[in-house]
Amino acid sequence: MAERIRTRILGAVAAGVAVALFGAPAGAHATPRAAAGAGSEAVAPLPGEWWWDAMGVDELHAAGTGRGMTVAVIDGPIEPDVPDLAGKVVSSSTPCLDPTASTDVTRASTGRGPEAQHATSMAALIAGTGRGTGPGGRGIRGIAPDATIRHYAVLYDDPENADRKACGVDFRTTDDVEKALGLSIARAARDGADVINLSLVTGFAQEIEDGLLTAYREGAIVVAGTGNGAGAVRWPGLGNGVVLVNPLDQDARTTDFSVTGDRAIGLAAPGKDVMAGADDGSGWRSTTVGSGASVATALVSGGIAALWSAHPQASAGQVLQAVKQNVGLRAKDDGSGYRAWFRRVGTGLPQVTAKNPAYGWGVFDPADAVQVDPTTLPTTNPFVRTDDVVNGPSPEAIAAATAAARSAVPGASSAPSPSSAPSPSTSESPTAAGAADEGGSGPGPWVWILVGAAVLVAAAATFVLRRPGRRGASTPMMPAAGPPADGPPADGPGPDTGDRVVPVPDTATHHGTGATGAEGRNV
Repeated sequence: MAERIRTRILGAVAAGVAVALFGAPAGAHATPRAAAGAGSEAVAPLPGEWWWDAMGVDELHAAGTGRGMTVAVIDGPIEPDVPDLAGKVVSSSTPCLDPTASTDVTRASTGRGPEAQHATSMAALIAGTGRGTGPGGRGIRGIAPDATIRHYAVLYDDPENADRKACGVDFRTTDDVEKALGLSIARAARDGADVINLSLVTGFAQEIEDGLLTAYREGAIVVAGTGNGAGAVRWPGLGNGVVLVNPLDQDARTTDFSVTGDRAIGLAAPGKDVMAGADDGSGWRSTTVGSGASVATALVSGGIAALWSAHPQASAGQVLQAVKQNVGLRAKDDGSGYRAWFRRVGTGLPQVTAKNPAYGWGVFDPADAVQVDPTTLPTTNPFVRTDDVVNGPSPEAIAAATAAARSAVPGASSAPSPSSAPSPSTSESPTAAGAADEGGSGPGPWVWILVGAAVLVAAAATFVLRRPGRRGASTPMMPAAGPPADGPPADGPGPDTGDRVVPVPDTATHHGTGATGAEGRNV
């Protein structure tokens, strides 16, 4: 905890150290529209890069690029030396369930080929260098290009293969994989991850719930995807407090593989026809275009890291409050209301006061959210569902865990604020949450905590809350047919039943699923 807080505080002043240790200099990302060659003129986006301008990433990067932030990618194996990721992945490991076993594992967490392509894609979308196998040496530009990646492998293709057993984890059994996921979430948080990306789906294991509580206690944000196929949301996205992301197309419409009837959804983001890279059997190809929930998940994880790097004194809850209060919205052309969009367009936009079963609170808009000072906002996680009695962790357990995390963040109050306890403002019921265009309301930044508070935090971190397991639990599903429910993204578009794959000239399109259980390609 203390190490990660120090990283946040010193992210700006220690830039030279960060470059030396973790990757390319920031100058490599200063002109993201240019080809890789020196002195190149600005060039048009490659196919699948539409989201960059749609989300205003250049404007986001003027405020924050992820410097000083660590994003954990928990997925299948990764290929860390592709040009899109050169110098970005500082650690990679396979979890161990048996604390008495040797640390040597049979199954490596890094690799090449189709099995490693999913995790490689996710990491590149988060922190890609912009250099790759495309024209002129161009590659995937990460939404948080200066963030650090820590990788943990819990999913493998061909689960029948006997060498999938490692350090007490038998990757041929669902139970062990679920347990490994939960332990990896906890491990990532303790390793200093600020944001934890989960572009995968599994069943329930108590270790997952415990891992989420550890993440919240360590002050980390957890982001997961809805999965592909418009079916029921699964774990870990069902975990309370997780930012659950649904994919959209270029028109900010849900796709035929989006989920359109689940109140657990927190945000929506670009997830269709995105340049995400893949292995075509002969090697990594940066310009491969893919679609899926995990693409959207990675963009949200990286976007949060970029936003947070601009406000390193904010707590996880305050960053998420800024995200929730500043979702993309624009007036309809006919003046009849508002629709969900990738940016906030216009003046006098309303505050979103009710969740939508396809868009959640709305479309993720980090370029506008970064303009708000999150340290003036409540410290509670607005993605905690207070009326969910089926899936944990409970709101009370989350409140206890995040209280310890808040007490260790400079500028955040260690005492409960009026909004610290679960309230209608953090539930799925209609609420008013302050004017987003005015940066929200609330008290100014609190004074920095004393060193002695760190001792209390360390003690609190040893307290682990456990609850009985509920395998197979899921939130009640709303009808999948018809347009989304009422409310300001409710004025947004309904489900799009168009073709999922649009042929792109001179660009391969990957149709595999990557590692078993991974979400985020055309299926």
